[in-house]
Amino acid sequence: MNKISAKSIQIFIAGALALIGFDAIIRAPYFLANSNHIALASDIFECFGLLIGIAMLFGNARAIWWARIFLLLGIGESFVPIFFSIFHVFSLRANLSFGSVANLLTPAILFGLLLWSHSKHFRDVPDA
Repeated sequence: MNKISAKSIQIFIAGALALIGFDAIIRAPYFLANSNHIALASDIFECFGLLIGIAMLFGNARAIWWARIFLLLGIGESFVPIFFSIFHVFSLRANLSFGSVANLLTPAILFGLLLWSHSKHFRDVPDA
């Protein structure tokens, strides 16, 4: 039976970050054409996911640190529409939808996996 290694979890996270970044690059021209500057700023931030994911795939040790920062900022960014919809801040009522919750859960789960890959459970197991 094959065990999950820390390296395989990090490769999964790298692929997920690269997918998030690539998706943001694909969406950016749409937001630029429609003058949606807030969504464009969010997409520019998410584009860094592609660079971080590629760096993690190549085994860059600093990319793990940048992935933690990126995912923490992604969690914080996801709270903004939830905060607006709950407290009706600035008379803006954001629609709390499944997309808002999914945008919060994705970086939170990836951050949890990243922390798990650096736990004591994987310290004694050599990577294959």
